[in-house]
Amino acid sequence: MGFVADGRYVVAPVGAEDAEKYVDLQLRCLAETYNGLVDPDFGARQAADRDGWLEEFAENIAAPGARAFFAYENPAWTPAGGLSCAVGGEIDWDAPVGFALSRPGPLAWELEIGLPPVVEGTRELTHLYTLASTHGTGLGAALFDAVLYPDEPAYLWYIVGNERAREFYGRRGFEDEGLPIDCGGAWAPARTARMYCGLTLPS
Repeated sequence: MGFVADGRYVVAPVGAEDAEKYVDLQLRCLAETYNGLVDPDFGARQAADRDGWLEEFAENIAAPGARAFFAYENPAWTPAGGLSCAVGGEIDWDAPVGFALSRPGPLAWELEIGLPPVVEGTRELTHLYTLASTHGTGLGAALFDAVLYPDEPAYLWYIVGNERAREFYGRRGFEDEGLPIDCGGAWAPARTARMYCGLTLPS
């Protein structure tokens, strides 16, 4: 556990016992991020499959080498005080405002989409979301650093049209593969594409 973003947030590990809290925040972030980008009912469709998200969380957190962290607001933080005022706040441990998870890939669905999968064991940035109220504070960068180590080869998937995400990862050395594919199920009609850093994707 530690302070990030000049003491504004606290980052703490996610455990298997955090499934409900993780998925609750995940569904909230998905709705915030994609209701305006994909369609207004996107979040509701994801929420209807809450059990599926819980199953996915259990699989991800149990993956060998998985790294996962929550971020929480620090109520003691002030813009003027910075880190010097960070200690002593009563953190609401039931109300995370961001989360990130990375694990070795490829995931099962990646083997079924028609693109050559990455080499077994390549690190995937599986999730990185923060509530819209935290955007621009440096929290996303702190969570990124928590689950991906410096110079670690990695890849990720993003929703086409989410330029904020694409630019965020581009600033961190990720390149867009440029081969978008159609999403299915509750993710339709979105399209997704792969980005990578420090590795060569199979052709």
